[in-house]
Amino acid sequence: MNAPEPRELTPRPDPPPGLPRLRRRLADRYDFRDGLLAGIAGVTGAGGAGPLGARLDVAGDPAVVTAAELWSRVADSVAAYTELATGERYLGTAQDWTDLRRTIDLLGHRPTQRTAAHGWIRCTTDSGAGPLVPAGTRVQAPGTPTRAAQTFEVVTDTQLRADWADLTVTAVPTPQPPPGRALRLLTDPGFGAGDRVALVAEKPSGYVPMPSTWWGWLGWMSIVYTLFASNLTLRAVVTVTKRSDDLGAFLVTTDRELAGLLAPVSGTTYAAYRVRAKLSLAHRLSKLSYVNSSGAAATAAVSYPGEAAAVGSGHLLVTDASAASPGMNILVSNAYGAFVTTVESVSGVDWSVAPGTKHHVGRIELTDPLPPGQRNDDIEILLVDHRVVAQHHELPPLAPGGTRLRVHPRPAEVPTRIAVQTSAGWELADCSRDAGDTTDDVGGMLLVLGSGLTGTAAKAPATANLVPVRHGETRRGPLTVADGGTVVPGPVTADVDQSGRVTDSLTVRVGGVAFDEVDSLYGRDPTAPVFTTRLAADGRLVVRFGADAVRGEVTATWRVGGGLVGELDATRIDTLLGSVRGVRKIAGVGRTTGAADQEDSLQMRRAAAARVRALDRAVSLDDLADLALGVPGTSHSVAWRGAGPVGCPCGGSGLHVASLRFGDPGVRAPLPAELTSLAGYLDARRDTSVGLCVCAGVPSALTATLTVTADPRRDPVTVREAVGAALLDPAGPLAPRPRDLGVPVDASDVLAVAQAVTGVVGVVALSVTPGVRAPSAAEAAIGRTPAERYELLSVTAVHLQ
Repeated sequence: MNAPEPRELTPRPDPPPGLPRLRRRLADRYDFRDGLLAGIAGVTGAGGAGPLGARLDVAGDPAVVTAAELWSRVADSVAAYTELATGERYLGTAQDWTDLRRTIDLLGHRPTQRTAAHGWIRCTTDSGAGPLVPAGTRVQAPGTPTRAAQTFEVVTDTQLRADWADLTVTAVPTPQPPPGRALRLLTDPGFGAGDRVALVAEKPSGYVPMPSTWWGWLGWMSIVYTLFASNLTLRAVVTVTKRSDDLGAFLVTTDRELAGLLAPVSGTTYAAYRVRAKLSLAHRLSKLSYVNSSGAAATAAVSYPGEAAAVGSGHLLVTDASAASPGMNILVSNAYGAFVTTVESVSGVDWSVAPGTKHHVGRIELTDPLPPGQRNDDIEILLVDHRVVAQHHELPPLAPGGTRLRVHPRPAEVPTRIAVQTSAGWELADCSRDAGDTTDDVGGMLLVLGSGLTGTAAKAPATANLVPVRHGETRRGPLTVADGGTVVPGPVTADVDQSGRVTDSLTVRVGGVAFDEVDSLYGRDPTAPVFTTRLAADGRLVVRFGADAVRGEVTATWRVGGGLVGELDATRIDTLLGSVRGVRKIAGVGRTTGAADQEDSLQMRRAAAARVRALDRAVSLDDLADLALGVPGTSHSVAWRGAGPVGCPCGGSGLHVASLRFGDPGVRAPLPAELTSLAGYLDARRDTSVGLCVCAGVPSALTATLTVTADPRRDPVTVREAVGAALLDPAGPLAPRPRDLGVPVDASDVLAVAQAVTGVVGVVALSVTPGVRAPSAAEAAIGRTPAERYELLSVTAVHLQ
């Protein structure tokens, strides 16, 4: 039997870039076995004998074939190991996490450990209580059938306040005409049930040019007289039937409809005065009636020489002035208008009411002279309290996107953050005192929010007793050091500060002395109080000390937990583990955010390559995108100059950085707090004199609809299921994580995945839903789904026919 002919083996070219695995073997073990047998058959025997194959059936001898098979397996194993070991030395092809970490250590990149999600809880306190919630207090989101319980801890000591509890929120009060008999005032008018209130219209006097003719002068005098007299007008005197509190506003109900009395008129305002007393003007006999000598009726004027008139420019004579006192307000009105001044003095005089008859009357001296129009006997005199602006206010409901609101009751200290219950649930927002707020509004405070609320609400419950929490638990204990090192049980979690910098939760003390963490022990004194850490694949930390640094008990404090499992709807956090005096219950607000899992191989490759390109500083647009990938949790980033996405904070064109974050599952758009952290991280590494807008990318989930033709020898249902699994493979080319921002999805991309499935003969029809932008005619002709530069396209749903 002739030995098998091996195929010709040619060296493979250098591996192209982008391979997930390094391929260096020339052939498989069967080719090696055949080549070995052919080589044995061609070996020349001793003493010049011919080839061994001419005297021995090499391929048919069981012993020779068995030996060749064994050697081929050994050689194939060595070749496979060599290939694997070689692949582990390269950034793009290393498969083992630890090998990859060693490679990126050489590039100066340290893989980030898992980071903790942060969120807020609101505390319901006992009435009048202002307890302190200490740092480390544990709260929990109970487990569900699909998710384990998650524990959170209070970040810092937080003082709660009694005046921040049980708040009620409306939109900013708006001036409106009163709809009925009630008048809602923001300041205390001092009115009570049974009080009489004078309503006065106020209109500033206007300027009328002086005329040049006599008749014009007469008209001008008449107009000026009217304007001067009608600067104020008494609209009515109403009686208060009820007074009530309405979210710190004062709701005064009267006995008359107010819509007509306080109707909106351009240039006119209204004032209200509580009436203390109504005074009667003193009157006297001014004419005598008699029958003359002719027997006809006649009259004669009566004069009182030396006595003052009842109404003078600066005084009033009233029948009883006992209710008046100096400093009181007095309102004088008639058909010409009204006038308000103060009482300067009160005295009594004997005054003739008829010839030969005198009565004792009160004389009221006025601070300001009466206008000519009110120097008549037809005036009405009222003693009144101080002026109150008679402006009705409505307390409107909160509208979506609103950033200004009013809280009741008015807190003594301005809160920095508030939670409001709207139609969208409990919403959280930063806040500060509004510039339009005034202490005159004793029942409420105007606040301006850092971001608008998404829901609506009328008289919404709110609280400012908010406590920051983070995912995970704190652990403390001794560490056993051997050969200058120890291992901290994990997974050890870290935090990300406002600047995007990762802060390790591990603190180490040796003999009670705190040690500092450094990047390397190289060049350090062996006794220096420092240590280094290396992250293990399972989240543990390997700690190394100097050769002579450990002289005493080693204790440590660290936090465990963290990761994307901590990002959840914070309303699930409703259990207080333990108790805090004065706190009755707790509940989460909004969502917990900012978490990241420990870097996997894909993230490590991207982040390490980005670090090498950017060198921790931003010079070009690509540097900004690379730096953004260094923030824990960032999955994708892109930088460009031009128009931003819809709703971009800058509202126009310029320099932009858009990013996405890892979510559970897939990717998601970053939240405002995460964008703020990313912006701080970039600002620390770039020229901030150049404007930069940091915005959220847009993840677009596409749906692919396919009609697949299956091999008739195979079950079509099984084939379609395999196609769906291939298209939705989380590590496949159509999944979110491996793709880049701004890359379109072509029909050929989908076809390449579908047709590679065993049993697929062909794809008869294919359609893909659009993303942010609909394809143009040219793009539709080639089956392309376009992507904006800030958009991530991925196939997340498949319909198979």
